Amino acid sequence: MKIAILTLGTRGDVQPYIALGKALAGRGHQVILGCPDNFAPWVEEHGLSCASIGVDMESFLQSPEARKALSGSPWAMLKLWRDTIVPLTRQTLLAIWDAAQDADLIIDHPKTNWAADVAEATGAALVRSAPFPIFPTGAFPFCIIPGNYGPWLNRLSYRILMMPRLFFRGMSNRWRAESLGLGKAPLAGPKNQRSANVCAVSPALVPYGPEDVDQVHTTGYWFLQEGEGWQPDPALAAFLAAGETPIYVGFGSMPSKDPARLTAEILEGVRLAGVRAIVATGWGGLEQAETPETVHIIPGAPHEALFKLVKAVVHHGGAGTTHTGLKAGRPTFICYSAFDQPYWGRRLHALGLGPKPQAIKRLQASRFAAGLAELTSTESYQTRAKEMAETFAAEDGIANAVRVIESFESR
Repeated sequence: MKIAILTLGTRGDVQPYIALGKALAGRGHQVILGCPDNFAPWVEEHGLSCASIGVDMESFLQSPEARKALSGSPWAMLKLWRDTIVPLTRQTLLAIWDAAQDADLIIDHPKTNWAADVAEATGAALVRSAPFPIFPTGAFPFCIIPGNYGPWLNRLSYRILMMPRLFFRGMSNRWRAESLGLGKAPLAGPKNQRSANVCAVSPALVPYGPEDVDQVHTTGYWFLQEGEGWQPDPALAAFLAAGETPIYVGFGSMPSKDPARLTAEILEGVRLAGVRAIVATGWGGLEQAETPETVHIIPGAPHEALFKLVKAVVHHGGAGTTHTGLKAGRPTFICYSAFDQPYWGRRLHALGLGPKPQAIKRLQASRFAAGLAELTSTESYQTRAKEMAETFAAEDGIANAVRVIESFESR
């Protein structure tokens, strides 16, 4: 089959789709992966064809406008929406059509909201997928909503997923007419006849109800094997050998309005907790700073390899980092920014895998230190994390997803 995979977002939104794309290509399918421009070299390093999705996410998130908006300023968010997000969405609509119009089957990420329209226009099969729980169920509400409100209200909460289509209804209907030759779409989006829902998460973390089995395939996470030959550089190796096993602290692709302040709070929290730490600066959420002997700062490293060298992990709660930390059997403390990250923080705390999550934008050294102390001293967190690692080892998310995808060949 000709398969177009469409994804939009940060590293955690792209990495599992590279893993899936490699598996599908290895089985003889012709795969193209549409993603943000800044990830194109990475995709191609893994032997996959790449198409632009119309945006450079690293440049977007590191812009002063995005940093200000993501810090919680409503006026900054409105300005970002008008000046940046609306024009980028126009580009993305055109790019989605260019990338997927020849495909027999389209696999989409929730942020590429209009893949269903392309499938409607071309007759392609559609696999809706997500590395976080986004498919309607009565078992729990949409992941950005805390609590549990019973089957009817839980299922109703997923109507929030209609919002992007409502916001861009005029723009998307013009695109449907001009590029796809279609009429106006229903408010909830096209109803594709040949489709499936695939949730790329561990069922041990996200237990959909028995009534959802026919509607949602919960496959397990799609891990990309990277960093197998990675070794710490001499400075990091010397730090690791100089004392007790450190923790990891890093917030990946998440930007910060004030990286200097956040870095200072993190370093002071580490000092107050009396732990050793490897701190990763990532995409600019943290920054290089003068550090004590108990802290070593790195730009980043392959998580699968690095997490084996630490005793616990502290991160923003992206789905990929969350699954990778638990695959390594490491207790986890989530300091979230937005999107699905608070959900993972709540979920891991409820499962006894780490402390109560904290918000990055409100992070203070004393509270952070208390979380670190709890993370590193609670033996039950260690026990539960090791049990979860054993569960993950028995899952094969990619193979499960491939079975769902290839089932369309026989329909």
